[in-house]
This record gives sequence, structure tokens and C-alpha cells, in this order.
Amino acid sequence: MSEEIIEKIKRNLSGNPDLDRDYLVSQLDYYKNHESSYEIIKEISQLIWKSLEFYLEDNPQMTKKTMASRILDEVIPYIENRDKKTALEILDKHMGSFIDKYENIESHKESDFSSNRSIREIQYMRYDSKKSAYKPKSFRTTPKKEKKVNWRKDVKINKANNAEENKNTNKEYHSFLNPLEEIIFYQYIGLKKELAHIPFNEPLFDLYYLYGTLLFENDRFKESEEYLLKALRINPVSSKTILGLADIYKSKTRTYNRFFLYNVDALKFAYTNEDIARAYRNFGFFYVEENQLDIAAVFYDFSLNFDFNKNAMKELEYLKSRGVDTEIERKDAESIIESKNVQVGVNQFILDTLRFICYDLDNRKYFTQALYFYRILYDLTKDNEVLCRINSIQNRI
Repeated sequence: MSEEIIEKIKRNLSGNPDLDRDYLVSQLDYYKNHESSYEIIKEISQLIWKSLEFYLEDNPQMTKKTMASRILDEVIPYIENRDKKTALEILDKHMGSFIDKYENIESHKESDFSSNRSIREIQYMRYDSKKSAYKPKSFRTTPKKEKKVNWRKDVKINKANNAEENKNTNKEYHSFLNPLEEIIFYQYIGLKKELAHIPFNEPLFDLYYLYGTLLFENDRFKESEEYLLKALRINPVSSKTILGLADIYKSKTRTYNRFFLYNVDALKFAYTNEDIARAYRNFGFFYVEENQLDIAAVFYDFSLNFDFNKNAMKELEYLKSRGVDTEIERKDAESIIESKNVQVGVNQFILDTLRFICYDLDNRKYFTQALYFYRILYDLTKDNEVLCRINSIQNRI
């Protein structure tokens, strides 16, 4: 089974190092509890290192090991070997004295700032209307001479000088898994100051998220919250980080108000079926605790539209044993969810943005990049037209 999963992951690689790394990191998280996780994670890790070769060749400064990257290098082998105890011990040793040069002290959650930037200005690609595309000298082409778009490399901010720029209080530092997240950030949160990207060789988000997750698994909830909040300040629209925080408030608070609100945010920002389903399962848990079992059944059942999860099935069996009707018509379920002021299905803004990015990249013949976003769109919509376009591009490249 692990061989089939690994082959599927390899087939989904786009050839763009940025996109591939983001996709592979998401798969690490998705398969961490799989019965063959050791073999899968080991192979994914090797693929991630291959995707980094692009940076090591074209960016000599990226070969410099930062403290964050050295810590992760030390910890990841233990995670791969399922030795989380040793991994946590190593992180405990390092994190007490770790200095973050890019830390944003203020939280930007629910900021009143409203950005006026259009989607075209968000740097999922750099386009010059007087030319076919803006292409820095350091850009390389694929064997078919297809232009590579690399939004992280091609930014106006000189990332090599980010450490000095951090002295400027008019900047805030962020890192996003992909351009879609940056667009979501501008739509719902926005900047209080000028945006500065954290350098690629400073994997601070990964470090904080991993540490926060391990702390949670060891019931160190206060510390877990501290580091997950650090990760969230780096990427305020990371649905998996918000869901991690929701788990803390589910476990260790007197009321579930904050738990409920964090799931509302996670659902708003989520663009993977796994995170969407997880948020709906959390709402199911909330309404069980509120003793509204019929409402809980709606949320658990609705979550199965996005991820056929065993825990959701167990909860539905439990509710059925309590005499609750667990077979709910889709339209009735949507009406009930809406009545609870909870988003129904995928955020429409995310779907619209994905379509814009897909078609724009496709029209400009950036096929590998378009393919990455088409796959996200298809996973969320199961749209046959999108699938046809994916197959067409795969046959072309």
C-alpha cells in the first residue's frame, strides 16, 4: 500500500520546487498517522531534499544553515523513526534559548486593516504588461523551455537583508505555503505594516508548528498554545495551526466559546478536504457537549462529504444508539448548518480565487504551476471540467 501512495505523491509533483515542497510538507502531515507512515514519511523527506536542490544551485546564500534549519535537521530523523519523545527532548533543549529575528509581537487576527491590493498584485507570479513575463536572470527553464515561476525568489524585498530590516518597526514578517494563502491573508486579515517575507532557509513556521504539536501530544497545553500562536503569527491563515489551537481549547478550557470561534476561522481559511472535515467534526463535538445531539449528527454526517473519517463514523453510531436520526438530506443539513452561523462547504472566495489563478496561469502557459492549483480546485469541487483540464495538461508536459 505504501508503494501506491508514494507513486501517487510522485505523480502529483509539478516540477516547480516551491509548489512541490509545499505539497510534500502537506503530505507529511496527512500521512503522519498512517499504518505505513515510516516508509511514506522517509520517502517524502527525500523528495523534499531534492526540491531544495533548486535553491542550493541558484542561491548560494541559501546553503547557509540557520539555527532553525539545524534544529529541524536534528529532530526530523527522530520523527521519521516515530521517536517523538527524543524529538521533544531535543526541541526542549534548543527552544529555551532560541532567538527569533523575525518575530511579530502583535497578533494580526481579525485586524481592522483592509488591503486595497487586487488579486493580480499578490505575488503568485510577477507579470510585466510590456513583456510576456518578468523573468529574473536567476530563473531557469524546464527542458521544454517552460518558464518557471517562483514567487518566493522573485520579490521586491531583498530577503538576504531581512535580519537588518527587522530593526525597522514598519515591517511585519510572514511566510505562506503558497500564493493562495497570501491572497486569503489580504482578504480577511491584511497588514498593519509593510510585508516582509521570512527567508526560505528560516523554516520558523515548521519549527513552531512541530514543537507546538509535540507539546500538545504530551499534555503541555500552555506551552503548546505559546508555540502554535507563534506559528499563527507567521501564517495567520494556516487552518491546520488554527485547528491545533482549537484542540487545546477543546481539552483545557471551562467553556467552548474560543474552541467554536477558532473552528469558524479554520473553516473560513481551509482549502483541503481534511481540514474542512476536521472543522465540521469539531462542531459535531461542540453540539454533543451542548447536548444538542440532533445538531451534532448533522455536522458529523456533513463532514463525511469531505473526508470519510473513522472517528466521525463512530460518533454517528453512538448518536444512532441514542435514538438520533443520523441520515440527513443534504439540503436539510445545509439549512441547519447555516442556521448556526457556520459556513456551508468550501469558502466561495477560495473557490473563486483558485479559478482565477488556474485560468490565469493556464492562459499564460505556466502549465506546471496551473496544474498544482487545478489539483487543489478539483479536490474541493470534483468538477469534471477541471479534471479534463488536468488530464490535458498532464498529457502536454
